[in-house]
Amino acid sequence: MRYQIRTEDGTEFEIPDGAHLLMLLRQRFLDADDQIRRVGQSNWRRLGDIPEYQEILREARSSRFGLKSVLVVAFLLACIAMILVILYRLGTVSPAL
Repeated sequence: MRYQIRTEDGTEFEIPDGAHLLMLLRQRFLDADDQIRRVGQSNWRRLGDIPEYQEILREARSSRFGLKSVLVVAFLLACIAMILVILYRLGTVSPAL
């Protein structure tokens, strides 16, 4: 069964079946505010309002926050390392650190 998707920015496209829809949801190409309808129907439904997709959308949202946290921590550690290297080269920090 073919589906039509309309994203928040107004882009519309078709996908061949529900398997492709699940793939797009898991890869975070689609969001809860994007809309969907079966080809031939006139009413659009918000993806976040469809019970079958709510769990997948929640999983995608929670994993996104996890990735952001890891990236923030990695960035902060890199900044601290760069500051220590600069201070070491200036001679203000002992090499024992």
